Amino acid sequence: MAGTTVDAAGTAIGLRDGWTRDRVLALQRRRLRTLLAHASRRSPYYREVLGPDAADRPLAELPVLTKTTLMEQFDRVVCDPRLRRADLEAHLAGEDPGRSFLGAYRVATTSGTTGRRALVVLTEREAATWRAVTERAGRRAGMRPGQRVAAIGSPSPAHLTRQVLAPPGAPAPLTAATPLPRLAAALDAMRPDVLICAAGLGGLLADEQVAGRLHITPRSVAFGSEALTADLRRRVRAAWGVEPVGMYAATEAPVIASSTPEHPELEVAEDVVVVEVVDEDGRPVPAGTPGARVLVTNLVDRAQPLVRYELTDAVTESVRPNPAGRPWRCLASVDGRTADILHLPGPDGARVPVHPSVLGSAVAPFPGVGQYAFVHDATGLHAQVVLGPGAAADVPERLRAALVAAVTSTGALPPPVDVRPVPSLATAPGAKFRLVRSG
Repeated sequence: MAGTTVDAAGTAIGLRDGWTRDRVLALQRRRLRTLLAHASRRSPYYREVLGPDAADRPLAELPVLTKTTLMEQFDRVVCDPRLRRADLEAHLAGEDPGRSFLGAYRVATTSGTTGRRALVVLTEREAATWRAVTERAGRRAGMRPGQRVAAIGSPSPAHLTRQVLAPPGAPAPLTAATPLPRLAAALDAMRPDVLICAAGLGGLLADEQVAGRLHITPRSVAFGSEALTADLRRRVRAAWGVEPVGMYAATEAPVIASSTPEHPELEVAEDVVVVEVVDEDGRPVPAGTPGARVLVTNLVDRAQPLVRYELTDAVTESVRPNPAGRPWRCLASVDGRTADILHLPGPDGARVPVHPSVLGSAVAPFPGVGQYAFVHDATGLHAQVVLGPGAAADVPERLRAALVAAVTSTGALPPPVDVRPVPSLATAPGAKFRLVRSG
């Protein structure tokens, strides 16, 4: 229950909705100073790039951390010398990547909107804090303890939904790889009060409800991974008569902002993150102007500090005060998180939806794959991969087999699949990267 969950600051996280904005910003400043002092002292990378006076300098003067730099400097970024990238990659490629690492850490992998892999390491206490922040967002959306919750996550055991947001020992949830008829049957049997899943999958479930193939009556519907569009809102209202809420999250910062049924603006969780909306040159943009990227500073994680970490999302800060009267700054929109859901034939000829997370889960066990993207067209499914130094020669063939198995697990008939190593993933000037493209 978010109202009684306490984080490291000793304050009930849910109660901060009743704070003044000045009090929230004071907490944020204290946490930022503590984080910067910790990173400069314990991380070889930050000791070098930040220097000893980082806590006394404006955040905007500090260097940006890209995903590429994070992975190249991983062993120097982390604050526990036992956390070595090679060992973590081997852990994720092992038989049970969902288990804790060294009995102390949760390890998640992400591709996000860039198709580039990253590793994120959290302690159990840090993961518990993020769950509490998620619960706070849920309470704003009308979710209550004791309700039946259907949380449909990624099939990958190394995904955020499995490694961070699920409590220790929780059973494997329903996943986006579950064939749609089986998923509908499971949801009908569960009769959830709350439905949580990726936006694209949520739209498919709403369509199943309208078509009479799903029969649930959720009181709350929450979506992540992709933007909440006007069309998706309409489909959810038609299916269940409720207004969906959106979660802006990243594996590197599991809760950045969230909306409520009453207000589409996303309230930034400023007690656990600092969000800077910037242009292509890293300069701050005014409210109401779409940014080219977001710089997120994670105020919770200490094992792997993330200071001004770059996310390639086009975010627009709201020009309005928080419409709910709470102390949090709001985002008007989050764009750039787009990927096509594939619709492949099944054994009976019916079309089977295949969510992008299904393809991503096939890539997750391959540490040699640094970046990837998919194109589906009339000739098959084509994967482009950027292989890291020392990647085994058989990675493309093993990944091809893994992709075939992942698609098959959804009940779809896999098309011809090929995997082609490339030097880099090209994007047209000014265009947003698209992880999965259906042509």
